[in-house]
Amino acid sequence: MTPGQAQALLFLFILGTAILIIPTIITSHAQQDAWLSVLLAALVACPAPLMTLSLCRKHRGQTVVGACLSVMGPYAGTVLGAGFVFYGFYLSIHVTKNVGMFMTMMLQPETPFWPFHLLILTVAVYAYRLGPEVLGRFGQLLLIIVLVVFTFTFLFLIGKLHPEFLFPVLDGGWRRLVAGAYPVVGFPFLETLVVCGWILPQIQEPPGFRRKMMATYFLGAVAVSLVILFTLMVFGAEWTAHLSFPLYSLAQEAGIADVIERIEPLTLIAWIACVQIKLILCFAFVLDGICTLVRVPNTHLLSIPLAVAILLFAEKEIPSEVHLIENVNLYWTPYSALFGLLAPLLLLAVTWIRGLGKGKSGAQEEE
Repeated sequence: MTPGQAQALLFLFILGTAILIIPTIITSHAQQDAWLSVLLAALVACPAPLMTLSLCRKHRGQTVVGACLSVMGPYAGTVLGAGFVFYGFYLSIHVTKNVGMFMTMMLQPETPFWPFHLLILTVAVYAYRLGPEVLGRFGQLLLIIVLVVFTFTFLFLIGKLHPEFLFPVLDGGWRRLVAGAYPVVGFPFLETLVVCGWILPQIQEPPGFRRKMMATYFLGAVAVSLVILFTLMVFGAEWTAHLSFPLYSLAQEAGIADVIERIEPLTLIAWIACVQIKLILCFAFVLDGICTLVRVPNTHLLSIPLAVAILLFAEKEIPSEVHLIENVNLYWTPYSALFGLLAPLLLLAVTWIRGLGKGKSGAQEEE
């Protein structure tokens, strides 16, 4: 996998499920300032990918689970590494359920969730078995498709924009802006630890790679903010806050009368591409983490059991859209902060203290 492919995967991961669900969640808190809340959330959460990349780099390009074992030892490291693996597993369940909910609610209301879950999990298993090189090329191709589709969607919306819907700016003060940013800190920005904690062993890290990954991280934040900005200018804050899937509704409005209409299937394809990449990365993170913890030489044997487990939990763990939104609003940010901020900070601190101790020991031996 090349560094450019890693950047493409990070960008698609950030878009993922966020561009479909986040506009409604943020707008219910921040109203017309929702697009600013995204940028604030990205700024607050930016230490997560930076610390995770630094941690993996300090430990010879290991994954974050491997770094847990190197820093904390076989026992405490296994417990902390298992926490990271479970986080990736639970995130995989969320991503899978999001697809099932959307397809059932908007396209096939009489079809159960599991056929849609099975389809995207089958692709995840197949993509993982093909290896990171194929995944990287797949991500580059999908990035081009996503950018083209979203660019044309936004262009076709220009005639329906109402910039006055964005005013007054900061009408509710900073408190409302922070309230809107809170759920977005955890979803999707702290979740980027999954990509950054898995990607380094898959590439040859060039100079300035971390800087380029952080630039991609903020580009992803700008893209999410842009989706919300257009949604607000088309529907207004009150309507956006009550839409189940604002991106799909936005795509239904795009078009040129009597010339180009009904482009929402293209937008749907682009969104599914982003979600599929996010699921594959979570899937790879969990499987490689299990391999590191239990020292299994071939994780391909575990790919199908993991997919079955995700399929089963996705059916039962998240019963409805209301439950999902409540989870994101209240619990997901502190849970993500535990593994996105606190755990990497602890591991970096222990690494630094051990390095300091080794430096003093070396100095005493020279004396």
